[in-house]
Amino acid sequence: MAIQVAPTPIPLESTSDHKHESTLSALELYKKMTLVQKIIIGLLCVVIALEGLYLYVLVVKYLAEWFILLLVVTKRMKQLRSEP
Repeated sequence: MAIQVAPTPIPLESTSDHKHESTLSALELYKKMTLVQKIIIGLLCVVIALEGLYLYVLVVKYLAEWFILLLVVTKRMKQLRSEP
């Protein structure tokens, strides 16, 4: 005996309403800010973006140094193996 279950659709309207409400509240909050507050928020965002870029540069530099070190070590290992 098989039991049949009918799938029920998930309402998507509640999530879109929640996103719409949060967007409206963020816009209302932004409209209530003074010019000085907007400038400070903008400067903080710029500083955070520059810190992220600097961190990315450091990671790339660190990986490049390790790659160069690995190449030097493998070259030295070949020289040591070829010596009598």
